[in-house]
Amino acid sequence: MTKLIGYIIDVEFTWGFQARVVGLSKTNPSYLYPPPTTFIGALASSIAKRKYLGEKEGRELMVKLCKSLEAIAFRPLNCIPIRYEDINRIITIKVAGGVKFPNPKKVRESFDSPARGKTSLISLDENPPRIRYIVIFKKDKVTRDINKEDFYSINRLGSKESVVSVIDVSRYENIDTIKDACEITYYSFPLNSGIEQKKIITPKWEYEMYIDPKAITNYTKYNPLEIYRNFSCIKIFRVPILTDILSKPQAYVKCETCFKIGDEVVIGW
Repeated sequence: MTKLIGYIIDVEFTWGFQARVVGLSKTNPSYLYPPPTTFIGALASSIAKRKYLGEKEGRELMVKLCKSLEAIAFRPLNCIPIRYEDINRIITIKVAGGVKFPNPKKVRESFDSPARGKTSLISLDENPPRIRYIVIFKKDKVTRDINKEDFYSINRLGSKESVVSVIDVSRYENIDTIKDACEITYYSFPLNSGIEQKKIITPKWEYEMYIDPKAITNYTKYNPLEIYRNFSCIKIFRVPILTDILSKPQAYVKCETCFKIGDEVVIGW
């Protein structure tokens, strides 16, 4: 039996985040929550800093983490996401009429002000907005080197303005793997051929399309724009939305594999 290692991570946001859907337009909207690949990328960046790895090695590390990944899921603890777009001044990088921009002789044409998607996380209590992530890896030479400090060193999820603080990390090695089961989960899960949503017990759940991190096998061929354009390596996820601080969105799911880590149930795929 494959040995597993898992982490439960509570992430605190300052205002929200910016992680936009690629390929739609320059005014593309933000996701409801930071995608799984964003979290894995943030973890890979943190490990790379600790080990003094260069950019190329850091990218290869993300691929290795994705290969070892068994499950990743999240749920809001005390917040609701609100997506919006506001106008931002940006530098125009392009070639028009044989002229490269930005250009000091054409200052006005060197800037643009499109609406950019953002997601505010609105707290439902007196605490800052928080999201709980669960990641489960195969225990191998790559994941065995991960420690709690790598999670605590994560300082953003999304753009550079998407500042976060990791406030709690728990490590688990006693993880129960259950096959061909029907379980209640509070966490996001993909809609696969081996996963069937039997019933939404308590609302509210939404749909989001994320790049499947387990499908990333080569970073040099990893092009989010082409992935979304061709609809390859994309999975449709159900994601939970809080309606009040006292309720937990629950879904009854039939799956080929699920994991029990601590008191939590996460759907595998």
